[in-house]
Amino acid sequence: MSLLDRALSEEHTDVLDRADSFATETLSHRAEEIERTREFPRDVVERAGEAGLLGILIPEEYGGLGGDFISYCLAIERIAAESGAVAETIQGHTFAMLPVLNFGTDEQRERLLPQMVAGEAVGSMLLTEPGAGSSPTELQTVAEATDSGYRLSGTKSFGTNAGVADVHLVVARRRPQPDDSHGVSVFLVPSPDDVEGFTFERGEYLGMHGHITGDSTFEDVEVDADALLGSIGQGFRIAMGTIDMARTGLGAIGCGIGRAAFDHAVEYAGDREQGGKAVGEYQAVQVLIADMDSRLESARALVYDSAVRIADGEGDTRVSSRAKFTASDAAEFCARNAMQVYGGKGYRTDLPLERYYRDARILSIIGGTSEIQKTTVASNALGF
Repeated sequence: MSLLDRALSEEHTDVLDRADSFATETLSHRAEEIERTREFPRDVVERAGEAGLLGILIPEEYGGLGGDFISYCLAIERIAAESGAVAETIQGHTFAMLPVLNFGTDEQRERLLPQMVAGEAVGSMLLTEPGAGSSPTELQTVAEATDSGYRLSGTKSFGTNAGVADVHLVVARRRPQPDDSHGVSVFLVPSPDDVEGFTFERGEYLGMHGHITGDSTFEDVEVDADALLGSIGQGFRIAMGTIDMARTGLGAIGCGIGRAAFDHAVEYAGDREQGGKAVGEYQAVQVLIADMDSRLESARALVYDSAVRIADGEGDTRVSSRAKFTASDAAEFCARNAMQVYGGKGYRTDLPLERYYRDARILSIIGGTSEIQKTTVASNALGF
Protein backbone atom coordinates (compact mmCIF):
# COMPACT_ATOMS: atom_id res chain seq x y z
CA MET A 1 0.00 0.00 0.00
CA SER A 2 1.43 3.38 -1.01
CA LEU A 3 1.66 6.41 1.26
CA LEU A 4 -1.14 8.03 -0.73
CA ASP A 5 -3.40 4.99 -0.35
CA ARG A 6 -2.82 4.94 3.40
CA ALA A 7 -3.77 8.61 3.62
CA LEU A 8 -7.04 8.34 1.70
CA SER A 9 -10.11 9.46 3.61
CA GLU A 10 -13.53 7.83 3.45
CA GLU A 11 -14.55 10.57 1.02
CA HIS A 12 -11.63 9.74 -1.28
CA THR A 13 -12.37 6.03 -1.13
CA ASP A 14 -16.02 6.63 -1.97
CA VAL A 15 -15.14 8.67 -5.07
CA LEU A 16 -12.56 6.12 -6.17
CA ASP A 17 -15.14 3.35 -5.78
CA ARG A 18 -17.59 5.36 -7.90
CA ALA A 19 -14.93 5.82 -10.59
CA ASP A 20 -13.98 2.16 -10.51
CA SER A 21 -17.59 1.03 -10.85
CA PHE A 22 -18.17 3.47 -13.72
CA ALA A 23 -14.97 2.39 -15.47
CA THR A 24 -15.69 -1.32 -15.03
CA GLU A 25 -19.43 -1.44 -15.63
CA THR A 26 -19.81 1.25 -18.30
CA LEU A 27 -16.57 2.40 -19.83
CA SER A 28 -14.72 -0.88 -20.28
CA HIS A 29 -17.50 -2.03 -22.63
CA ARG A 30 -17.53 1.20 -24.64
CA ALA A 31 -13.89 2.29 -24.88
CA GLU A 32 -13.06 0.44 -28.10
CA GLU A 33 -16.37 1.39 -29.70
CA ILE A 34 -15.74 5.06 -28.92
CA GLU A 35 -12.28 4.67 -30.41
CA ARG A 36 -13.62 3.01 -33.55
CA THR A 37 -16.60 5.27 -34.26
CA ARG A 38 -14.98 8.50 -33.03
CA GLU A 39 -18.45 9.66 -32.00
CA PHE A 40 -18.96 11.92 -29.01
CA PRO A 41 -20.03 9.58 -26.17
CA ARG A 42 -22.83 11.71 -24.73
CA ASP A 43 -24.46 8.68 -23.14
CA VAL A 44 -21.23 7.88 -21.31
CA VAL A 45 -21.00 11.47 -20.08
CA GLU A 46 -24.55 11.17 -18.78
CA ARG A 47 -23.67 7.92 -16.99
CA ALA A 48 -20.68 9.67 -15.42
CA GLY A 49 -23.10 12.34 -14.22
CA GLU A 50 -25.38 9.71 -12.73
CA ALA A 51 -22.37 8.28 -10.89
CA GLY A 52 -21.58 11.71 -9.43
CA LEU A 53 -18.26 11.93 -11.28
CA LEU A 54 -18.98 15.22 -13.08
CA GLY A 55 -19.67 17.12 -9.89
CA ILE A 56 -16.81 16.00 -7.67
CA LEU A 57 -15.60 19.59 -7.22
CA ILE A 58 -19.07 21.17 -7.22
CA PRO A 59 -20.91 21.92 -3.93
CA GLU A 60 -23.81 19.73 -2.91
CA GLU A 61 -26.29 22.60 -3.26
CA TYR A 62 -25.86 22.29 -7.04
CA GLY A 63 -26.00 18.51 -7.04
CA GLY A 64 -22.27 17.88 -6.73
CA LEU A 65 -20.27 15.86 -4.23
CA GLY A 66 -18.42 18.82 -2.72
CA GLY A 67 -15.18 16.83 -2.85
CA ASP A 68 -11.59 17.99 -2.94
CA PHE A 69 -9.06 17.94 -5.74
CA ILE A 70 -7.48 14.70 -4.54
CA SER A 71 -10.82 13.00 -5.13
CA TYR A 72 -10.98 14.49 -8.61
CA CYS A 73 -7.52 13.23 -9.56
CA LEU A 74 -8.22 9.75 -8.21
CA ALA A 75 -11.37 9.54 -10.33
CA ILE A 76 -9.91 10.95 -13.54
CA GLU A 77 -6.85 8.69 -13.25
CA ARG A 78 -9.06 5.60 -12.96
CA ILE A 79 -11.25 6.70 -15.88
CA ALA A 80 -8.19 7.38 -18.05
CA ALA A 81 -7.01 3.81 -17.53
CA GLU A 82 -10.08 2.74 -19.52
CA SER A 83 -10.36 5.65 -21.96
CA GLY A 84 -8.14 8.67 -22.34
CA ALA A 85 -10.76 10.26 -24.59
CA VAL A 86 -13.51 10.06 -21.98
CA ALA A 87 -11.15 11.27 -19.25
CA GLU A 88 -10.20 14.31 -21.31
CA THR A 89 -13.85 14.94 -22.17
CA ILE A 90 -14.71 15.00 -18.46
CA GLN A 91 -11.67 17.16 -17.74
CA GLY A 92 -12.75 19.76 -20.30
CA HIS A 93 -16.29 19.70 -18.96
CA THR A 94 -15.10 20.10 -15.36
CA PHE A 95 -12.93 23.09 -16.14
CA ALA A 96 -15.84 24.78 -17.90
CA MET A 97 -18.00 24.30 -14.79
CA LEU A 98 -15.51 25.75 -12.32
CA PRO A 99 -15.50 29.29 -13.82
CA VAL A 100 -19.31 29.28 -13.65
CA LEU A 101 -19.08 28.23 -10.01
CA ASN A 102 -16.38 30.76 -9.12
CA PHE A 103 -17.47 33.77 -11.18
CA GLY A 104 -21.08 33.23 -12.17
CA THR A 105 -24.07 35.08 -10.80
CA ASP A 106 -26.52 33.22 -8.59
CA GLU A 107 -28.83 32.93 -11.58
CA GLN A 108 -26.09 31.51 -13.82
CA ARG A 109 -24.98 28.99 -11.21
CA GLU A 110 -28.51 27.83 -10.42
CA ARG A 111 -29.43 27.56 -14.09
CA LEU A 112 -26.32 25.85 -15.41
CA LEU A 113 -24.54 23.87 -12.70
CA PRO A 114 -27.21 21.28 -11.82
CA GLN A 115 -27.57 20.39 -15.52
CA MET A 116 -23.80 20.20 -16.01
CA VAL A 117 -23.28 18.11 -12.88
CA ALA A 118 -25.94 15.67 -14.10
CA GLY A 119 -24.40 15.45 -17.57
CA GLU A 120 -27.53 16.91 -19.14
CA ALA A 121 -25.49 19.88 -20.40
CA VAL A 122 -21.85 19.68 -21.52
CA GLY A 123 -19.36 22.52 -21.11
CA SER A 124 -16.39 23.80 -23.13
CA MET A 125 -13.83 26.56 -22.60
CA LEU A 126 -12.75 28.37 -25.79
CA LEU A 127 -9.59 30.42 -25.30
CA THR A 128 -6.95 29.47 -27.88
CA GLU A 129 -6.88 31.15 -31.31
CA PRO A 130 -5.07 30.25 -34.54
CA GLY A 131 -2.73 33.25 -34.56
CA ALA A 132 -2.66 34.28 -30.93
CA GLY A 133 -2.42 31.14 -28.86
CA SER A 134 -3.86 32.21 -25.52
CA SER A 135 -2.13 35.59 -25.17
CA PRO A 136 -4.67 38.13 -23.85
CA THR A 137 -3.04 41.01 -25.72
CA GLU A 138 -3.27 39.23 -29.07
CA LEU A 139 -6.73 37.70 -28.98
CA GLN A 140 -8.65 38.61 -32.13
CA THR A 141 -12.12 37.45 -31.07
CA VAL A 142 -14.11 40.53 -30.09
CA ALA A 143 -17.36 41.21 -28.31
CA GLU A 144 -18.95 44.46 -29.40
CA ALA A 145 -21.35 46.04 -26.96
CA THR A 146 -24.90 46.40 -28.30
CA ASP A 147 -28.08 47.86 -26.87
CA SER A 148 -29.18 44.45 -25.59
CA GLY A 149 -25.88 42.65 -24.98
CA TYR A 150 -22.88 41.72 -27.11
CA ARG A 151 -22.02 40.68 -30.66
CA LEU A 152 -19.19 38.11 -30.90
CA SER A 153 -16.92 37.67 -33.92
CA GLY A 154 -13.77 35.60 -34.29
CA THR A 155 -12.32 32.09 -34.47
CA LYS A 156 -11.24 29.72 -31.72
CA SER A 157 -9.03 26.66 -32.13
CA PHE A 158 -9.16 23.48 -30.08
CA GLY A 159 -11.27 23.57 -26.93
CA THR A 160 -12.36 20.23 -25.51
CA ASN A 161 -16.04 19.52 -26.28
CA ALA A 162 -16.23 22.46 -28.68
CA GLY A 163 -19.20 22.23 -31.00
CA VAL A 164 -20.94 19.46 -29.06
CA ALA A 165 -21.13 21.44 -25.81
CA ASP A 166 -24.34 23.06 -24.62
CA VAL A 167 -22.41 25.82 -22.82
CA HIS A 168 -19.33 27.41 -24.44
CA LEU A 169 -17.22 29.82 -22.38
CA VAL A 170 -15.85 32.10 -25.09
CA VAL A 171 -12.95 34.39 -24.21
CA ALA A 172 -13.10 37.64 -26.21
CA ARG A 173 -11.95 41.26 -26.06
CA ARG A 174 -14.74 43.72 -25.41
CA ARG A 175 -15.01 46.51 -27.95
CA PRO A 176 -14.69 49.35 -27.23
CA GLN A 177 -11.95 48.42 -24.79
CA PRO A 178 -11.98 49.76 -21.24
CA ASP A 179 -9.18 52.23 -20.50
CA ASP A 180 -7.70 50.13 -17.71
CA SER A 181 -7.47 46.70 -19.38
CA HIS A 182 -7.47 44.80 -22.64
CA GLY A 183 -11.14 44.13 -21.99
CA VAL A 184 -10.63 40.34 -22.09
CA SER A 185 -13.88 38.82 -20.87
CA VAL A 186 -15.80 35.54 -20.94
CA PHE A 187 -19.20 35.07 -22.55
CA LEU A 188 -21.59 32.12 -22.27
CA VAL A 189 -22.65 30.89 -25.70
CA PRO A 190 -25.01 27.92 -26.33
CA SER A 191 -24.62 25.11 -28.86
CA PRO A 192 -24.10 25.97 -32.56
CA ASP A 193 -27.52 24.38 -33.16
CA ASP A 194 -29.12 27.07 -31.03
CA VAL A 195 -27.21 30.17 -32.16
CA GLU A 196 -27.15 31.83 -35.55
CA GLY A 197 -23.63 32.60 -36.77
CA PHE A 198 -21.83 29.97 -34.64
CA THR A 199 -20.25 27.23 -36.78
CA PHE A 200 -17.92 24.40 -35.83
CA GLU A 201 -15.51 22.32 -37.88
CA ARG A 202 -14.23 19.23 -36.12
CA GLY A 203 -10.56 18.31 -36.35
CA GLU A 204 -9.38 14.71 -36.68
CA TYR A 205 -6.39 13.76 -34.58
CA LEU A 206 -3.93 10.94 -34.01
CA GLY A 207 -5.45 9.86 -30.72
CA MET A 208 -8.15 10.59 -28.15
CA HIS A 209 -10.84 9.54 -30.62
CA GLY A 210 -14.27 10.45 -29.32
CA HIS A 211 -12.79 13.52 -27.66
CA ILE A 212 -14.18 16.38 -29.76
CA THR A 213 -12.22 19.50 -30.63
CA GLY A 214 -11.73 21.73 -33.66
CA ASP A 215 -12.33 25.24 -34.98
CA SER A 216 -15.22 27.37 -33.71
CA THR A 217 -16.19 30.40 -35.79
CA PHE A 218 -18.38 33.25 -34.57
CA GLU A 219 -19.86 35.60 -37.17
CA ASP A 220 -21.85 38.36 -35.48
CA VAL A 221 -23.22 36.02 -32.83
CA GLU A 222 -25.71 37.90 -30.66
CA VAL A 223 -25.87 37.17 -26.91
CA ASP A 224 -27.79 38.90 -24.14
CA ALA A 225 -26.13 41.04 -21.49
CA ASP A 226 -26.51 38.24 -18.94
CA ALA A 227 -24.22 36.06 -21.07
CA LEU A 228 -21.25 37.86 -19.54
CA LEU A 229 -19.47 35.67 -16.97
CA GLY A 230 -17.91 37.72 -14.20
CA SER A 231 -17.11 41.28 -15.18
CA ILE A 232 -15.47 43.01 -18.13
CA GLY A 233 -11.70 42.60 -17.96
CA GLN A 234 -11.78 39.46 -15.81
CA GLY A 235 -11.54 37.08 -18.76
CA PHE A 236 -7.93 36.03 -18.56
CA ARG A 237 -8.15 35.59 -14.81
CA ILE A 238 -11.22 33.40 -15.30
CA ALA A 239 -9.64 31.35 -18.07
CA MET A 240 -6.33 30.84 -16.29
CA GLY A 241 -7.64 30.69 -12.74
CA THR A 242 -7.69 26.91 -12.69
CA ILE A 243 -4.48 26.33 -14.67
CA ASP A 244 -2.67 24.50 -11.85
CA MET A 245 -5.68 22.24 -11.42
CA ALA A 246 -5.96 21.60 -15.15
CA ARG A 247 -2.29 20.71 -15.52
CA THR A 248 -2.41 18.42 -12.50
CA GLY A 249 -5.55 16.79 -13.89
CA LEU A 250 -3.75 16.13 -17.16
CA GLY A 251 -0.97 14.57 -15.12
CA ALA A 252 -3.53 12.26 -13.49
CA ILE A 253 -4.80 11.29 -16.94
CA GLY A 254 -1.22 10.46 -17.91
CA CYS A 255 -0.86 8.27 -14.84
CA GLY A 256 -4.05 6.43 -15.75
CA ILE A 257 -2.97 5.73 -19.32
CA GLY A 258 0.52 4.76 -18.18
CA ARG A 259 -0.89 2.41 -15.55
CA ALA A 260 -3.09 0.64 -18.09
CA ALA A 261 -0.13 0.10 -20.42
CA PHE A 262 2.10 -1.06 -17.55
CA ASP A 263 -0.48 -3.56 -16.28
CA HIS A 264 -0.84 -5.06 -19.76
CA ALA A 265 2.93 -5.38 -20.07
CA VAL A 266 3.30 -7.08 -16.68
CA GLU A 267 0.50 -9.54 -17.39
CA TYR A 268 1.88 -10.42 -20.82
CA ALA A 269 5.44 -10.77 -19.55
CA GLY A 270 4.26 -13.25 -16.95
CA ASP A 271 2.09 -15.32 -19.30
CA ARG A 272 3.97 -15.31 -22.62
CA GLU A 273 6.60 -18.03 -22.98
CA GLN A 274 9.61 -17.80 -25.26
CA GLY A 275 12.48 -20.27 -25.27
CA GLY A 276 10.88 -22.35 -22.55
CA LYS A 277 10.34 -19.56 -20.02
CA ALA A 278 8.20 -16.49 -19.48
CA VAL A 279 9.48 -13.46 -21.33
CA GLY A 280 9.43 -11.64 -18.01
CA GLU A 281 12.33 -13.82 -16.88
CA TYR A 282 14.60 -12.25 -19.46
CA GLN A 283 16.71 -9.44 -18.08
CA ALA A 284 16.03 -7.12 -21.02
CA VAL A 285 12.29 -7.26 -20.34
CA GLN A 286 12.84 -6.85 -16.60
CA VAL A 287 14.77 -3.64 -17.24
CA LEU A 288 11.84 -2.27 -19.24
CA ILE A 289 9.35 -3.23 -16.54
CA ALA A 290 11.51 -1.67 -13.82
CA ASP A 291 11.91 1.58 -15.76
CA MET A 292 8.18 1.75 -16.46
CA ASP A 293 7.33 1.10 -12.82
CA SER A 294 9.78 3.72 -11.51
CA ARG A 295 8.71 6.45 -13.93
CA LEU A 296 5.05 5.80 -13.33
CA GLU A 297 5.27 5.85 -9.55
CA SER A 298 7.52 8.94 -9.61
CA ALA A 299 5.01 10.73 -11.81
CA ARG A 300 2.12 9.69 -9.58
CA ALA A 301 3.93 11.02 -6.51
CA LEU A 302 4.39 14.41 -8.20
CA VAL A 303 0.79 14.53 -9.42
CA TYR A 304 -0.63 13.86 -5.97
CA ASP A 305 1.85 16.19 -4.32
CA SER A 306 0.31 18.91 -6.49
CA ALA A 307 -3.22 17.63 -5.84
CA VAL A 308 -2.72 17.74 -2.07
CA ARG A 309 -1.39 21.29 -2.24
CA ILE A 310 -4.36 22.40 -4.35
CA ALA A 311 -6.78 20.68 -1.97
CA ASP A 312 -5.13 22.58 0.89
CA GLY A 313 -5.46 25.88 -0.98
CA GLU A 314 -1.72 26.06 -1.65
CA GLY A 315 -1.51 25.33 -5.37
CA ASP A 316 1.90 26.00 -6.87
CA THR A 317 2.61 26.51 -10.58
CA ARG A 318 6.10 25.03 -10.31
CA VAL A 319 4.68 21.90 -8.68
CA SER A 320 1.82 21.48 -11.16
CA SER A 321 4.10 22.07 -14.14
CA ARG A 322 6.62 19.43 -13.10
CA ALA A 323 3.78 17.01 -12.36
CA LYS A 324 2.32 17.51 -15.82
CA PHE A 325 5.46 17.07 -17.88
CA THR A 326 6.72 14.16 -15.77
CA ALA A 327 3.40 12.32 -16.02
CA SER A 328 3.11 13.07 -19.75
CA ASP A 329 6.56 11.60 -20.35
CA ALA A 330 5.80 8.60 -18.14
CA ALA A 331 2.56 7.84 -19.98
CA GLU A 332 4.25 7.86 -23.37
CA PHE A 333 7.22 5.87 -22.06
CA CYS A 334 4.99 3.18 -20.55
CA ALA A 335 2.78 2.93 -23.64
CA ARG A 336 5.76 2.69 -25.98
CA ASN A 337 7.60 0.10 -23.91
CA ALA A 338 4.50 -1.99 -23.27
CA MET A 339 4.42 -2.41 -27.04
CA GLN A 340 8.09 -3.38 -26.87
CA VAL A 341 7.38 -6.07 -24.28
CA TYR A 342 4.68 -7.50 -26.53
CA GLY A 343 7.04 -7.51 -29.52
CA GLY A 344 5.40 -7.58 -32.95
CA LYS A 345 2.04 -8.38 -31.38
CA GLY A 346 2.08 -5.03 -29.59
CA TYR A 347 1.84 -3.21 -32.91
CA ARG A 348 -1.50 -4.80 -33.75
CA THR A 349 -4.60 -2.62 -33.81
CA ASP A 350 -6.81 -5.23 -32.15
CA LEU A 351 -4.97 -4.67 -28.88
CA PRO A 352 -5.32 -1.45 -26.84
CA LEU A 353 -1.57 -0.73 -26.64
CA GLU A 354 -1.45 1.39 -29.78
CA ARG A 355 -4.45 3.36 -28.47
CA TYR A 356 -2.64 4.03 -25.22
CA TYR A 357 0.39 5.22 -27.17
CA ARG A 358 -1.61 7.58 -29.39
CA ASP A 359 -3.63 8.92 -26.47
CA ALA A 360 -0.50 9.48 -24.38
CA ARG A 361 1.25 11.43 -27.12
CA ILE A 362 -1.03 14.47 -26.91
CA LEU A 363 -0.46 14.97 -23.18
CA SER A 364 2.94 16.54 -23.72
CA ILE A 365 1.31 19.15 -25.98
CA ILE A 366 -2.09 20.19 -24.60
CA GLY A 367 -2.40 22.39 -21.53
CA GLY A 368 1.02 23.86 -22.26
CA THR A 369 3.76 21.79 -23.92
CA SER A 370 6.33 19.90 -21.88
CA GLU A 371 8.91 22.46 -23.00
CA ILE A 372 6.79 25.27 -21.57
CA GLN A 373 6.33 23.34 -18.32
CA LYS A 374 10.07 22.79 -17.99
CA THR A 375 10.75 26.46 -18.66
CA THR A 376 8.23 27.35 -15.94
CA VAL A 377 9.88 25.01 -13.45
CA ALA A 378 13.38 26.24 -14.29
CA SER A 379 12.43 29.93 -14.18
CA ASN A 380 10.75 29.43 -10.83
CA ALA A 381 13.74 27.55 -9.43
CA LEU A 382 16.17 30.19 -10.70
CA GLY A 383 14.02 33.08 -9.49
CA PHE A 384 13.59 34.63 -12.94
